[in-house]
Amino acid sequence: MRALILHILLLSSYLASAQIWDTTRAASPFKQWVPQQQLDAFNMKQLDINKGGMYALSAWGLANVLYGPFAAGYTHGEAQYFHASNTLWGGINLIIGVTGVFASYRRDKATNLSFGSTILHQHGEEKLFLINGGLDFAYIAAGAAMWGFSDRVAAQKTRNLLSGGGKSFVMQGGFLLFFDWGMYIAHSQHAYRNLNRYTSGLACTGEGISYTLAF
Repeated sequence: MRALILHILLLSSYLASAQIWDTTRAASPFKQWVPQQQLDAFNMKQLDINKGGMYALSAWGLANVLYGPFAAGYTHGEAQYFHASNTLWGGINLIIGVTGVFASYRRDKATNLSFGSTILHQHGEEKLFLINGGLDFAYIAAGAAMWGFSDRVAAQKTRNLLSGGGKSFVMQGGFLLFFDWGMYIAHSQHAYRNLNRYTSGLACTGEGISYTLAF
């Protein structure tokens, strides 16, 4: 349960990170080197990447919510706990996914952003999915530990709970690992293809930040 709560907090921070767009619109000293039209196009594409990911997460969550209770009603023991746990995971993912889809349609928040704001938000997106991707390994490890420990439990009900729940953690963690790392790669590649030529000139010195523009 703690892992599920942490999963909610981290994935939900995707929505909170959108507030950066409202709080970092100050003029950037590098904005003059990047056409505003390109910045707007970059941020719109970033929203589209998130929207696609949130649709995928919603679909996965919906599939678990619909199939989990049905399967749990026709199974017993370990399998019943497995499907019940999948239902819980599915409900959480569905809520996060649907909320994320709606947030991705706020396209007005992705226009007229400065270069600095764009960079800041891009790094926030990459960091979010990178952290979640690392956490997914913990889900899989916790599930494997529950699954393995179940053989040492004498009580049949507890054994079924640990085994079924553990298998669910492994499966759900595996999907989230694929999802989060896929989103991280998509965002990082998007930035590499469209912002690298501008960010490659940034350098931090002891006296501040300098920018070298190549003609």
